[in-house]
Amino acid sequence: MCRSKFVSEVHRPVLINSWEAAFMDFDDVKLIEIAKAAKNMGVDMLVMDDGWFGKRDDDNSGLGDWVVNEEKIKGGLHKLVEQINSLGMKFGIWFEPEMVSEDSDLYRAHPEWAMQIPGRHAVRSRNQMALDMSRGEVQDYLIQSINAILDDADIYYVKWDINRSLADIWSNVLSADRQGEVYHRYILGLYRVMNEIILTHPDILFEGCSGGGGRYDPGMLHYYPQYWVSDNNNPIDRLKLHYGTSFVYPVSTMGAHISDSGRFVPLRTKAVVAMCGSFGYELDASKLSPEELEICREQSGLFRKYYPIIFGGDYYRLSNPFKTGNMTAWQHVTKDKKESLLSVVVTNLTCNGPQEYVKAKGLVPDAMYRINDGEQVLSGAALMHAGLPIDREVPEYSSFQFYLKQI
Repeated sequence: MCRSKFVSEVHRPVLINSWEAAFMDFDDVKLIEIAKAAKNMGVDMLVMDDGWFGKRDDDNSGLGDWVVNEEKIKGGLHKLVEQINSLGMKFGIWFEPEMVSEDSDLYRAHPEWAMQIPGRHAVRSRNQMALDMSRGEVQDYLIQSINAILDDADIYYVKWDINRSLADIWSNVLSADRQGEVYHRYILGLYRVMNEIILTHPDILFEGCSGGGGRYDPGMLHYYPQYWVSDNNNPIDRLKLHYGTSFVYPVSTMGAHISDSGRFVPLRTKAVVAMCGSFGYELDASKLSPEELEICREQSGLFRKYYPIIFGGDYYRLSNPFKTGNMTAWQHVTKDKKESLLSVVVTNLTCNGPQEYVKAKGLVPDAMYRINDGEQVLSGAALMHAGLPIDREVPEYSSFQFYLKQI
């Protein structure tokens, strides 16, 4: 079992990630500016993504040098975290431990630590190479350097990334006839690193990423209570991604955020989609209008309200977004069937089409349910067999949420 208290004991925080807000072009002043604006959105935690370490202003350099760049983070990490904490917010940080840039102090000191088949040009992706995780000295370096960062400040969350597929599977410490062992040894080495970092920091929430959904498997979920589903943040595409992922993994493991992607999709609809998993933002909060900030605050509040239903309940797929249809719907139902959250996104508007209904699942047939704390009350049987009508005359990509409570 995963040892993390975040599996069931602690609610996942609403976070804002700096990546799509600033990419690598940020400093401590910019991060604090984002955090202050995000506080008004009901956000609990700021996550500092790629670009905070070594010489890292683009994706050509710096990977492997896990030392804070104090030209960007003036006064060091400890001071920045204290400033974020003083706003009443938690702090998270990004790592990509398995990778190295050729333009890095680590590579210049230990080029033999990077995997490359002798006599061939290295295969590069995102301008980076993979470290030979089968080597004990590589593992020791990562354990020491990353633990030093995590021990230096009050860090609540870590995003653990890997942004390329492995190639050049070759270790300089094994003979040619033993190179078939490298991939297995690599994963065993990675497990050792994760044990020495993750399992020794039980109070830190770790999220796996892998370029968004890569290496999303039970072995990784032993260490990470949640995983970033995909770097494709378009909310309409996400309907399919969440649908497919839910066949194998519970929604509590699915990372989902609101971003600028999907410019024609209303902010409220983006929030409804992001509530199908852990909830957060990937945008520059300092550039939002007062109206947008208020919408985000409302949606963050709804996520907290519905959290026990989403994370503790049963999940039902009410429609298949891969089939032709006018809407995508899903539902969360508490184990005792007394509460439910039914979500709908209109994906295809039709002119003068038939009345659409969404039929619930998992309710008690002869129990009565109040809808959205209003006056309308229907039986579980009516909700499951007749369904709820969905408004037809609505803007494109509208969404609906129905909170059902047994009376």
